[in-house]
Amino acid sequence: MILIAIETSCDESGICVIKDNRILSNLVYSQIDSHKKYGGVVPEIASREHSDKIAKLIIDSKIKKVDYVGFTRGPGLKGSLLIGKIAAMTISNYFDAKLIGINHLEGHLLSVEIKDDKIEKKLKFPLIALIISGGHSELWYVENYGKYSVMGSTRDDAVGEAFDKVAKILNLGYPGGPAIEKIASKSLRRNKIFSVPEVKDSFDYSFSGIKTQVAYYVRDNKVTLSKKKDICYSFQDSVSKSLIKKLKLAVEKYRVNNIVVCGGVIANSYIRNMIMETFPLNKFNVFLPQKNYSSDNAAMIGVSMLRAIEHNYEDESIEIEPDLKAGSNSEI
Repeated sequence: MILIAIETSCDESGICVIKDNRILSNLVYSQIDSHKKYGGVVPEIASREHSDKIAKLIIDSKIKKVDYVGFTRGPGLKGSLLIGKIAAMTISNYFDAKLIGINHLEGHLLSVEIKDDKIEKKLKFPLIALIISGGHSELWYVENYGKYSVMGSTRDDAVGEAFDKVAKILNLGYPGGPAIEKIASKSLRRNKIFSVPEVKDSFDYSFSGIKTQVAYYVRDNKVTLSKKKDICYSFQDSVSKSLIKKLKLAVEKYRVNNIVVCGGVIANSYIRNMIMETFPLNKFNVFLPQKNYSSDNAAMIGVSMLRAIEHNYEDESIEIEPDLKAGSNSEI
């Protein structure tokens, strides 16, 4: 069985070819350089970049036979999702292959089952999943493959978006996550400057407040290089503690010891280490994606296709489902 997966939800164009349980190719074109000068993703530019690059990615994948074609139908940017859908429909029609729509966040969840280009069944159910990326911060209760319920989500900025906006305040460039992590690691004093963001009596998150804390602190204080390191450390530490506090509450409430943390932000080593310290492996089954599969890619969409086919919950709808809040995050 050969699967072709397409990912175009935001600012990466991805094509993946999977045969049985092995990834034969996983091509990704990143648009970071096109969005850098704006400090965030600009939807019109993203759509144009997908349109320009998707055909070459398909050609470079050297597709000769296909049984199933899958694409990200949402959430994401409307124009970007539409480009992926059109590409998938074209491949499906040409090879007379079945077309499947895939949820982008489910893709992140199942990305933990990829190791060294091989797909293995790793997950144990039920589990609590924390999905953290540039556009999403969500807690899920997962009963089994295809059976998910959202427990909590961000009420404003997603955690990755907060990293980008704080990086912009500090003139660190885009994307903000890697820049803040690098500078935070050089902090010597490791002062706790900012409070831990919290939404009381809820599993929801909120990160706009800590962004504002940083903005006011920078406005009211002389920010030397040393101080900038401390700001990055305190911001990263407070955000990490906020993420883990709600995750821990969810694990305790549902009395599970299976945990997934996924999405682009889990590439952050500080957050990864804090998770492993909070949930030791002698008590919990903690599943994290390999760093090279944590950000948006088509392989994670391919895993979702594979599990949907195996467990008979393929999505018959091919209508895209854009994130209505998605757009440029260049504005503070």
